[in-house]
Amino acid sequence: MSELQSIAQHAIESAKKYGAQNATATISRKQSLSIKWRKGIIEDIKSAGDSSLYIELFVDGRYGAFNSSDLRHDSLDDYIHNAIEMARLLEEEPARTLPDPALYANQSDVDLELYDPEVAKLTPNDLIEKCRTLEAECQKFTDLSIFDISTSYNLSLGELYKINTNGFEGSKQTSNISGSCSITVTDGEKKTAGDAWHSARHSADLHKPDAIAGEAAQNCRYHIGATKLDSKKRTIILDRNNTEFLYYFLRTLDGYSFVDKESYFMDRIGQTIGSPLLDIHDMPFIKRGSGSRLFDSEGISTKELTLFEHGQLKQIYLDTYCANKLNMKPTSGNMTNVVLTPGKRSCEEIIADVKDGIYVIGLIGGNSDRSQGDFSYGIFGVAIENGKLTKNVSEMNISGNFLELWKKLTEVGNDPRDDDDFVMPTLRIDDVSTSGS
Repeated sequence: MSELQSIAQHAIESAKKYGAQNATATISRKQSLSIKWRKGIIEDIKSAGDSSLYIELFVDGRYGAFNSSDLRHDSLDDYIHNAIEMARLLEEEPARTLPDPALYANQSDVDLELYDPEVAKLTPNDLIEKCRTLEAECQKFTDLSIFDISTSYNLSLGELYKINTNGFEGSKQTSNISGSCSITVTDGEKKTAGDAWHSARHSADLHKPDAIAGEAAQNCRYHIGATKLDSKKRTIILDRNNTEFLYYFLRTLDGYSFVDKESYFMDRIGQTIGSPLLDIHDMPFIKRGSGSRLFDSEGISTKELTLFEHGQLKQIYLDTYCANKLNMKPTSGNMTNVVLTPGKRSCEEIIADVKDGIYVIGLIGGNSDRSQGDFSYGIFGVAIENGKLTKNVSEMNISGNFLELWKKLTEVGNDPRDDDDFVMPTLRIDDVSTSGS
């Protein structure tokens, strides 16, 4: 029996002993190391590690969730005893239950390859050398008037053991490594910067320093000499790195937003939200995937979820509590890998067909309304004129309403980003309002 398993089982036994009818105990252990490098020296170094208990208690129709970092058995007994007494003071919550044990069944036994022992072997000196190498790659771009360079590498290791009193028991182990850089350049009388960031579960999968540096340098070039365009409706080509745009669209596709009546997806399940090209699936079994997992935070066995099929909203994320409140069936309360089904053509081929548009490289600030779907985001990128990239563009906004925008999705590229929870290709969206900020 592992140490984490022993602690989780002890926590469950203690909860039962002191009067909880049901409980779930999650023991997690985390380690992280971060190096920031600037101008040839270490700017910051951080190393952290912790172990903690997250316990959910179901006591006489009441529910309470508590955390503790003291995992000694005697301390846990006292802590859980006090937590149960506090839970008894809360209002009854009949919708708070453990999942139906049937939802624990049929858990996949596929090896998702979420842990790489090579990441665990990396030392601070290894990350320092990676930062140094990445800085050297950034310095190679002599076409840029470089003012400053900063680089960073981070790694994290995680281990988890979870037990529910009604039949679930599971564990997972994960690793992650990421590298990033920022190049600041002189652009006339002002400074501008280009960034790049990539991560991977396995060290061998992380983008090489020259690729990370090259992306940051190219993003610098997109900023240099940038100007505003006139305000009007245009085609936008959304670069595949703008995964946050997909997140902003989907962030209210969950039970809590429905329970709080703060989602523009309310009462729209089964309705057509977007064009036939809007095909989005939650795919938990991608090997080495950023969001891959065999079970969710409640212990429910993961399975592929169809969120949108040919533009039609099919399902939302529902944990047990929200499903009970909404009188629906649980799906899962957690996103895994959100995949927008790719098309057949490259970004370059899609751009070549655009007469008047903007190739959106990145988003800069902005907001969206959770209830109605109205949005406005700052952008930078490159103007498209008769299929050609021409002048750089900045200090522009794109705005509209998500429920209308996705009906204007006219092409999806064949180039999804593969190191993000949101796996999004290049997107072409027509008739979008663009304006100077």
